[in-house]
Amino acid sequence: MSRVSTDSVLVDVNTGPAASYTGLRAGIDALRAEGADFTGLAAGHPSEWAELFPAETAPGTAPLEEIALAPSERRLHRESEQVYRVLTVAATALCTGTAQLGRPLLLSGMGGTDLSSLRGFMRAFEHAQLVEGAELLLDAPTSVREPVGRYADYRGERVRCLRRMGLPVTEGDLAVDLGTAPDAEFEPVSEEGELFLRARDSEGSAVDRVAAALAYCRRAFFSTNWEGMAVVADEAIGLLAGIPESGIPGLLAEAEREEELVHAIEFETAILRGTADVRGFLLKVLGIQAGFRGDQDTALACFRAIREDAAGLSPELRAQSHLYSALTLSKRKNRLAEAVAEVEQGFEVVGERPGEAESVRRERGWLHNLRGLTLFAERRLGAAFEHEKQALACMAGLTDASAAHLRINLYSNISVLQEKAGKHASALATWEKFKQAAGSSNAGFRKHHAYRSAGLRLLVGERDAALADLDTTLENAAELGDRFHETEVRLELGMLHASGGDARTGAEQYERAESAARLLGDPYRIALAQAGRVMTTGSVAAAGSVAAMAPLSLTRPGAADALAKAVADGGDLQGLLPRPRTKLNRPFDLINFQD
Repeated sequence: MSRVSTDSVLVDVNTGPAASYTGLRAGIDALRAEGADFTGLAAGHPSEWAELFPAETAPGTAPLEEIALAPSERRLHRESEQVYRVLTVAATALCTGTAQLGRPLLLSGMGGTDLSSLRGFMRAFEHAQLVEGAELLLDAPTSVREPVGRYADYRGERVRCLRRMGLPVTEGDLAVDLGTAPDAEFEPVSEEGELFLRARDSEGSAVDRVAAALAYCRRAFFSTNWEGMAVVADEAIGLLAGIPESGIPGLLAEAEREEELVHAIEFETAILRGTADVRGFLLKVLGIQAGFRGDQDTALACFRAIREDAAGLSPELRAQSHLYSALTLSKRKNRLAEAVAEVEQGFEVVGERPGEAESVRRERGWLHNLRGLTLFAERRLGAAFEHEKQALACMAGLTDASAAHLRINLYSNISVLQEKAGKHASALATWEKFKQAAGSSNAGFRKHHAYRSAGLRLLVGERDAALADLDTTLENAAELGDRFHETEVRLELGMLHASGGDARTGAEQYERAESAARLLGDPYRIALAQAGRVMTTGSVAAAGSVAAMAPLSLTRPGAADALAKAVADGGDLQGLLPRPRTKLNRPFDLINFQD
C-alpha cells in the first residue's frame, strides 16, 4: 500500500482540520480530473453527494438530516448515520474511480487530512478489496502534522485508522514532519470551512471570531469533525477575555444568525446569556469531543470546569455541567455513585420554583431522564420508571425541539423498562402509543419503529405480525437507500426463518443479505451471509466463499476469523449469526476507528 507507481493518480490530502470531507473531495476531484465519472453515483445518492460537493446539489435533493440520524449531544452518542452514509458514498467513489481509470490513486499527506476524511479513506481501503481493478496506495503514511492546540492531538486516532487500512503501525512510528498549509491557502467549499476561517481570522474582532466559533462548533458536531471543534473552541475561550460583558448580547445575536441554516436541535445558543455561559458552551464542546474519542478523564474535567469560577452562569448551563458529568461517569460501572451525586446536585440547581423559565423545567426533565437511566443500570426498574414519568411531566406544554427530543427518548425508555421487567405486552402497547404521539410520516421513524415493534411482537408470540413489521422496516430502508440496515435485517431474517424450520426462505434472505453487503463493500457481513447459506443449504461452495472472504475484513478481523474457523470445522453457526433484537441501533463499525 505504500509503493509508488509511475501511472498513479497522485493527490495531496494534507488538507488540515478545517472542514469534514475536504481530503475526500481532493481524492475524488483528482480522479474526476483524469476522466472518472463514477457511473451515476451522484445521481443514485444525491443527499450524500450534496454533502461532499454542495455546489453540485441536484434540484429537489432531500437534506441528509431528513433521511438519516445524527449524533446526539444530549445523550453523548457519537454514532452518526449521516456521516456513515457520506463516507460510504465517498469510499465507493474512490474505488469506482480507480477501477474506471485502471490506475491506482496515490494518497500523500494522509497524516494531515481531516478526521472525517481519514475515516472515509479507511473505509475505502476495505471496500477496494471487493472492487475489481480498484487500487489505493499511501505515500509516507506515518508522516503527521503538529497538533493544533492542546485538545486536538489526534495522532492516536490516525494510527488506529492506518491499522484499519492494513498497516502494522504504532504511535512510535509517527514522524511529526508534515507541514500544514496556512488557513490563507484553504479554499472552503462548505459553510463549515468558511466559519473555520472566520473563527481563526487573526485580523477579525474577538466578537466576530467567537460568534463564528459558536456556529462552527455546531456544524462540525454534525459532520463529526471533532478535531476542528477542539481547535476552534479552545482558541475561542482565549478570546473571551477581550470581550466586555456588554458585548455578549451582540455576539450571541450574530451567532444565532450564523446558525439559521442548521436544522438541528443540539448545541442551542438560545439559553446563553453572558460570558460565563459562552465559556460554558465552549467547554462543553471540548468535553464532548474528548468523550467521543474515548478520553473520559478530559471530558469530565471540561464538563466540571463549566461551573468552576463561573459567576453569572445561568442555571441551565450549570445543570448541564452536572448532566454531562453524570453521563460521562455513568458509562463507567464503578463510578455510578458519582454519577448519581452529579444528578442530585443538578436537581438542586433547577429545582421546581414558582415562575420558573420553561428552559429550566426542560433541564430538570433531562436530569430526571438520566436519573432513570442510572436506576435502570442498578436494576431498580420501578424507581427508574417513576423518574421517567417525572421527566414526562416536566415536558408538559413544552413544544421546543429539545423538549420534543426528550419526549421521544422518554417513550422509548419507558417501553424498554417494561421490556426488561418482563412486561412485554405493556412494552409493545407503550411503543404503539409512541407511534401515535410522534406521527409516522417519516420513513426513518417508521424504519426504527417497525423494527422494535417486530422484536416485541416476537417476545409475545406474534410471529406473523413481527414478520410484517420487519417487512415494513425493509421497505422504509429501501426508500431511504439504506443498505446498512437492510443487510442487518436480512441477516437476522435468515436466522429467524431457519430457526423456525424454513431453511429455504432463510437461505433466500441470506442471499439477499449478501447482495446488500456487497454494495456496502463489507467483507465481514458478506461472510456472515455466506455462512448462513452454509447453515441452511450445506453448500460446499458457500463454505469455500467464507474461507476466502473472511480474511478480507479489516473492520472485524477477530469475529471474521472465528466465523471462518467455525465453518471450516463444521461447528454450530447459530451462536455466530445474528438474530432479531428489539432495537435497530447498531454501531457503524465500518467507519469507527476505536479498537
